Amino acid sequence: MIQRHDLSGVIQQDLCIACGVCVHADPSVELHLHPEKQIWEPTHAANEDAASVCPAVQVDFAGLQEELFPGVKPGPFGVVDQVFLAQSTNVDRNMKASSGGLIKELLIALLDRPEVDGAIALGHVKGLDFEPRLLHASSEVDSLPGSIYHNLPKHKVLDLLKENDERFVLVGIPCEFEGIFQYIRKFAPHLTDRIHSTIGLLCGWQYNYHALRAICEFKGVDFDQLQSISYRGGGPVGKLRLDTGDKVTESSRRVDFSYQVAFDRTFNTSRCHLCINHSNFLADIVVGDAWLPSTVATRSGISLVISRKPEMTLLVRDLVGTGQLVLTDVTTDEIEESQTHRVAMGDFAYAYAAYLDELGLHRPDMDGPNREEARLVERDEVAKFHSELRIKSSLQRQRRYNYLRLRKATKELRPFLMRYVRWFLVRIVRVKSLTGKRQELSRRDLGEFR
Repeated sequence: MIQRHDLSGVIQQDLCIACGVCVHADPSVELHLHPEKQIWEPTHAANEDAASVCPAVQVDFAGLQEELFPGVKPGPFGVVDQVFLAQSTNVDRNMKASSGGLIKELLIALLDRPEVDGAIALGHVKGLDFEPRLLHASSEVDSLPGSIYHNLPKHKVLDLLKENDERFVLVGIPCEFEGIFQYIRKFAPHLTDRIHSTIGLLCGWQYNYHALRAICEFKGVDFDQLQSISYRGGGPVGKLRLDTGDKVTESSRRVDFSYQVAFDRTFNTSRCHLCINHSNFLADIVVGDAWLPSTVATRSGISLVISRKPEMTLLVRDLVGTGQLVLTDVTTDEIEESQTHRVAMGDFAYAYAAYLDELGLHRPDMDGPNREEARLVERDEVAKFHSELRIKSSLQRQRRYNYLRLRKATKELRPFLMRYVRWFLVRIVRVKSLTGKRQELSRRDLGEFR
């Protein structure tokens, strides 16, 4: 029987996502970067209080959604007021973000409101270190980095909420909000009044530090000399940029084979494989890339925006009125098309959780509002994935990155190439439109977008 009274299962199965709520529930705990796993995790198994709020132990989506969106029944995408495609009219902000520049536009607008005292978002410290920082002025927003994909400790969000008796906008990924809201509900309900609103990211998974070590090895970059890293910027897909101070090394995120090896899904933190909340069910408004056939030819990024509250919908429309955004209204069909049914509905994640149950291994106990819509993948697929994950995780811990690259070029070449074939058929040929499975947005719908 799997025990959920502490964090032992989380540690054994490498499931920590470093939200940091355990540090607040059990002050004896610290987060440390495990030398072999290359992820941040608790120093020890902690106590029952820590386990009760850890999103790698359980998540009460139904209870949390009722508290955050009282009286509103969630659908398979969570609570949805309106869905948009949107883009900042500030070209520089848009290009730096790669996916529309919406988060910064929303932050600037909210920070200029009298009822908002500040915002809490990830800021760059040095090298690969990023941590939640406090902003009080809209002029500080453009100094924030873009999306950060590697695993990072985020316990400082609650530190900042506890230390400052003001009202803040929080920016975060799905599992981060899961932990924060579970902690607040159980141990610090007074902090609810310090959260004005939340901006969530449509999550594309976190990566362990092996991914960064691998890409540095492939590109001849000294990992220990990295001064900064940028995952996006310069267009819709963007490039990875590794800066050692002496030089900046770039890698295409779409066609660079070395990038595809280093950021293979087996380099994700393990809980990501079990995540059923990529749509960020607990955020007031959610922003991510619009990976759609109709947006593939745009010169700069377009954001898919899910507004979960009417006041957030009004905020977005106000920004259109002031000329800061362009947008077009769409439906939840675009969420599914952009994320895929497999990800949005948890087809793989729910099936993988069931397989881990068979093996008697710890996994988070959670069912989201998408559970009834999930079309679970075949058991053989998750069993094969689990076997491959164990092999490749072992190779990562041995830092045999070049062997993983050779493996991708041989044993894994066919499925790797098929991903590009599927991308070409769906995004370029638009085979779903040709076969009548969906109707793409027209040029007129996107006429104001770059």
